Amino acid sequence: MHKAVATPTRRSVLAGVGGTLGLLLAGCTVSEPAPTGTSSTPAKRSLRLLTPAPSGSWDPVEASDLEAQRVVRQAYDTLLGLDGASGAPAPGLAESWSVSDDGLVYEFVLRQGVSFHDGTPCNGSAVATNVRRWIALGGSDDPAVSTVATLFDAVKDAKEREAAPERTDNEPTPSASAPADGEQPASQDPAPTPNTTQADPLGQPTALVGSPVASVSAESEFTVRLVLTRRITPLIQALTHPCFSIVSPAQLKRAGALEGRASGDGLRRADAGTGAFRPGEDGDSIVLSAVTDHFLGAPSVDEVRLTPQASATRRAWELVRGTCDGFDLVTVDTMKTLAQDTQQVLQRDPFSVAYLGMNQANPWLADERVRRAIAHAIDKNGLVDGLYITGTKAAASPLPPSLGVPDPSSAYGHDPAKAKRLLAEAGYQGEEIEFLYPTHVARPYLALPERVFAAVSGQLGAVGIAVTPVGIPWDEGYFEAVQSGKHHGLHLLGAQGTYRDPENFIGRLFARATAQLNFDSPEVRRRVRAARALPAGEERTAAYAEIVELVTVAAPLVPLVYPISALAVAPRVSSYPTSPVLDEPLRSVTLA
Repeated sequence: MHKAVATPTRRSVLAGVGGTLGLLLAGCTVSEPAPTGTSSTPAKRSLRLLTPAPSGSWDPVEASDLEAQRVVRQAYDTLLGLDGASGAPAPGLAESWSVSDDGLVYEFVLRQGVSFHDGTPCNGSAVATNVRRWIALGGSDDPAVSTVATLFDAVKDAKEREAAPERTDNEPTPSASAPADGEQPASQDPAPTPNTTQADPLGQPTALVGSPVASVSAESEFTVRLVLTRRITPLIQALTHPCFSIVSPAQLKRAGALEGRASGDGLRRADAGTGAFRPGEDGDSIVLSAVTDHFLGAPSVDEVRLTPQASATRRAWELVRGTCDGFDLVTVDTMKTLAQDTQQVLQRDPFSVAYLGMNQANPWLADERVRRAIAHAIDKNGLVDGLYITGTKAAASPLPPSLGVPDPSSAYGHDPAKAKRLLAEAGYQGEEIEFLYPTHVARPYLALPERVFAAVSGQLGAVGIAVTPVGIPWDEGYFEAVQSGKHHGLHLLGAQGTYRDPENFIGRLFARATAQLNFDSPEVRRRVRAARALPAGEERTAAYAEIVELVTVAAPLVPLVYPISALAVAPRVSSYPTSPVLDEPLRSVTLA
């Protein structure tokens, strides 16, 4: 965790590319904040933050977007939290925990005297109810709950040899343009051979069958015992993820969510968690009201108001004008002006990856030569300059470097000439491919999505690939459109790490054959599940390195960059916790 101080530091005085906000927003009117108290009543200590998008569902198991997680982290608690200095798991609702030597038995000792905001006790029975919900979701193919579902994955086939999805359309495959008979010439640009072994990392494929959980029980009022059938090595780290927040069983039952997703958004409530704030809504804003008797102590602020503002320029303008106290996802365009105005710009250490996804339900993208051509067409360093904050690096892997897994030896470098040869070999002649990108939003991995789309599509066009732009506002279903595979083409997306383990990135993308990519590799799926069950150490790291090799050669997606994300806060904010995994408890914010 990093703390901001009121005086500018090296991190807060950062140069970037951008114009003067006053010129960009000439004529904009900004309302002044209304008084919050009277002469006889002390004003509330209110923190006013602008967010780049509205919040999604408040059901923790569905909290996949940044804004939903921002609310869930404040309204709920997890069994384990994170130490602000080291990033290591720390006590949360569980005061202590233990793990057996074989990694199969976990015991959690809970804090006593904690109640949900609805007044019901947070005890062993409540925690066991939540764990049983996670286990039930392990059999779900719903992408909305993928983080929970993949970690508690109930494997259906020991050998992972389910048939690939059948085509439902009558579109010809790209190979239909090739001669029907006769020997084809050897490729000038053959696919690289992945640097992997043939050995099964576990040696026992049957160990991957069925649910990984044998039982969960409340051994006493404040002790929970979880018994596994196979290791879930990242489990302790994963339990710090907001998706694994503990929800009031009474509210789960009310929402019909004891064994799955809530009916509608039945958990959009103020009383379902135990967190340091109770959430509510005031028009477009979410208002977080402090809980003064929280077990970690009362928050330093009485209220937090989260108001969506899609325009990065407008967010910065509001901060400069003093009508908000901070905003998330600073862009290169606003960085210089913020620094000149002595606002505090706080960078997070990089722990996300932006990527170009390729849905293989599209007949051209089903041809590995076309996917390889796309990978060779992209100049990743060209995307960094002018689109991302200084410090952003070109990505070689779907895993951030800080996880310690080596980059693949078979990455596709920028080579337009090779891209053109591969396209010609595939018989591609400029047929249009849909290209989805989000609009009116900023994500930690895509602060300027429209401009990233323009840059990538320009690079593709330079080698002869024609795209049909499909811009979808984020809050009008972009994420759902990508996850559902409704559009068979290219898409921009990314992964923001929320706990420090390769599973956090690899599992959600490749543990199952998803509609998002229509990439179906039984070998990759088996290896992902095996790596999840290997004990921590060199063998497990090597297992993930081999998964990255396989995925890189198959190219279901192209990693683009490892972005730096940043937020800006006003001088009145004395301290603000920043975290590469976005574990930023607003109860710790202090105001001057």
